[in-house]
Amino acid sequence: MTATTTKTDPRFERALAFERAMHAAVGRVVTADWGQAFLHPEIGRCHEENVLWGIGDAGGLGTTALAAHADRLMGGAGVAHRRILLEGATADARRGELVALGYDAARHVYLAHEGEAPAAPAVEVREVAIDALLRAEDRYLASDPDTPYGRDDEVRAHLLEHHRRYGSAGADERILAVTDGDDVVAWAKLWTAGDAAQVEDVVCLAEYRGNGYGRAVTAAATRAALAADPALLFIVADADDWPKRLYERLGYRPIGHVGVFTKPG
Repeated sequence: MTATTTKTDPRFERALAFERAMHAAVGRVVTADWGQAFLHPEIGRCHEENVLWGIGDAGGLGTTALAAHADRLMGGAGVAHRRILLEGATADARRGELVALGYDAARHVYLAHEGEAPAAPAVEVREVAIDALLRAEDRYLASDPDTPYGRDDEVRAHLLEHHRRYGSAGADERILAVTDGDDVVAWAKLWTAGDAAQVEDVVCLAEYRGNGYGRAVTAAATRAALAADPALLFIVADADDWPKRLYERLGYRPIGHVGVFTKPG
């Protein structure tokens, strides 16, 4: 297969490196010519921590061979699902072949913040501890219309363990939230490592939507990040979901994309 080449925004390359470092801070890392595999079979139902990541053009490796590596490494670790991440034009070129191999395909857009900080949120946003967030995450996974997979007790337990330690293992983690009494009802995480930062895991519980809480926590996390004057601040959005438009209104602009290919267990 001919290697895929494209001109890439250096901010995108840096955002990818930031995320790979976050993955490497937990579980086991396998490095090869095609990229890296991140394996954490103790929470094997968590897709985010059990993934094969093809870096650049994935070393020019054919799609079938790449999928065979996913079978070997993830299957060998006792992980039932398969997940492959591919960057930019490589993802676009391999999409049809991976779908033919039984993979579902999604596209994540990386957006970097440009310009001034967004206005301060109109509702109160405060920083909360991880235990308060985990209670809210459990409620979200167990009941939200967008998270039917969370009805499975094992899946939910693995995802909660992921949220407990993933961000704090590789970065300084802050959690900005809107609360109703003692309950967290909307939140965004801010991860900072060196002079780069990522806003991640923006959620508002279903019964609280329509009040601007998602915008409020995203704006608060963005303002907190920009106060430290990072060289890069970015966020990742599903290409086909509405939050991408919200992030763009808050000053984020697309810099690249990653193809996310998943074969359920």
